[in-house]
Amino acid sequence: MKKMLSSLSPAQITGIVLLSLAAAVFFVNSLLAIIIALFYILLCIAASFFPQSNFYLPVINRGNTDQKLVALTFDDGPTEPTTRQILELLDKYSVKATFFVSGVNALKNPEIIKEMISRGHTIGNHSFHHNPFLMLGSYNYLYQEVSRTQEVLKDMGVNALAFRPPVGIISPKLPPVLDKLGMFCVTFSCRAFDAGNRRVNNLSSRILKKVKADDIIVLHDILPRKKEESDILLREVEKILQGIIGKGLKVVPLSKLIGRKIN
Repeated sequence: MKKMLSSLSPAQITGIVLLSLAAAVFFVNSLLAIIIALFYILLCIAASFFPQSNFYLPVINRGNTDQKLVALTFDDGPTEPTTRQILELLDKYSVKATFFVSGVNALKNPEIIKEMISRGHTIGNHSFHHNPFLMLGSYNYLYQEVSRTQEVLKDMGVNALAFRPPVGIISPKLPPVLDKLGMFCVTFSCRAFDAGNRRVNNLSSRILKKVKADDIIVLHDILPRKKEESDILLREVEKILQGIIGKGLKVVPLSKLIGRKIN
């Protein structure tokens, strides 16, 4: 019995307990049974937006080194010229980052993927189309989005082990997809709510006022909505790199922070 329970997720164990309880009290108090069942449904919905709860599957959202280390990650790219400009900045400060790329953008920019690799950065899977409603789709749709990006990256010499869901939302369909592909889920613990570079003004202050040791920082390497904001984005990213140093923190590869290989 213990062995069987250890193989179940918290969501499955909670479901067994609460739904069994609802069934047991149904003939005594049907309203209470309905309330218990609804509570479980609401719990499942809430867990999708709080992946760090590990309700559906183990999710890595920060490091556990207990040292003054952080990791820097970029989502949604690669794009021209933003990703190349960020790569130059990272080289300037001798920082290695992880880029969670969408399959469609990787196909459009294979040379940038090669440049990421040659500069010593790692690459994660961020789904093929970056559909913000991906987790509402079927298992087959989710599997295709993740596996198709895996195929694209493998053709470029990248074996991505880490998956980051679009907008950081998960679902109960994700665990079997990642299990089948031999991957694990990584989110983040420090974000600027930049809406995918739609809010780049004061990006650095939003990050630096809350960043702390063992944080996984998420930024974006796609073009800002307004072309004239590209320079602002680069200045803000540089301020973040400078500010992290000023706080006595050190940026390390994501693999070092979480103790797991990314590629």
